[in-house]
Amino acid sequence: MAALVPDLPKVELQIVEMTNQVRREQNLNALRINAMLAKAARAYAERLARSGQFSHTADGGNPGKRAETAGYKPCAVAENIAMDRSGQGFDTGQLAMQAVAGWMNSAPHRANILMASATEIGVGVAKSPDPVPKYISVEMFGRPASEGVKFEIVNTSADIVAYRFLGKTRDLKPRMTITQSSCSVGEITFAKPAGFLSPGSEIARFNPENGKRYILKSGLNGAISIEIGINIKSR
Repeated sequence: MAALVPDLPKVELQIVEMTNQVRREQNLNALRINAMLAKAARAYAERLARSGQFSHTADGGNPGKRAETAGYKPCAVAENIAMDRSGQGFDTGQLAMQAVAGWMNSAPHRANILMASATEIGVGVAKSPDPVPKYISVEMFGRPASEGVKFEIVNTSADIVAYRFLGKTRDLKPRMTITQSSCSVGEITFAKPAGFLSPGSEIARFNPENGKRYILKSGLNGAISIEIGINIKSR
């Protein structure tokens, strides 16, 4: 009996659909298909299929470089690759399911699928010339440079204020200004650091917006308020 032959363009679409279903189940945004990421993914899948190599650096580059070569301007890029082989071949849905299931059973690949900062996706699937049907799937995730977050914090108060963003805490001394750039999204928390005779206390928390300036000001009774304005430098 002849081996099953999948419809590769449909496999690519089904991988996208399955990936987005997993993300929705985790309350994450669905990813939109980006033609440049898809171009990079297909080109790399074809290279791996032809060469018999299987790694993220088989071409001497990396996912970010491949995305840029395809015309993508990344703020962040990640990549999953899969190799599936069967003497009986695969039907379309089976090949897509096997690739996604394999990624979900691998912690690093699962983390890419659930990358909170990703907004775009491109998938490429190619058949190897091997006698036994073998397929290479490449899934690329991206967040374009245009969606990066850049904001400014200005401490005009008379106190040291701590802020925590993406797992890192930093102290802002009086009259200190800092510019924060990130490809990831997340909550920022401002607080008064704990002192020898006083516990720390939270001032405010929110999701920072691109191009905004957050000004810390001293108020009555030593209270600190936050004024939000436009960061002129980011215009």
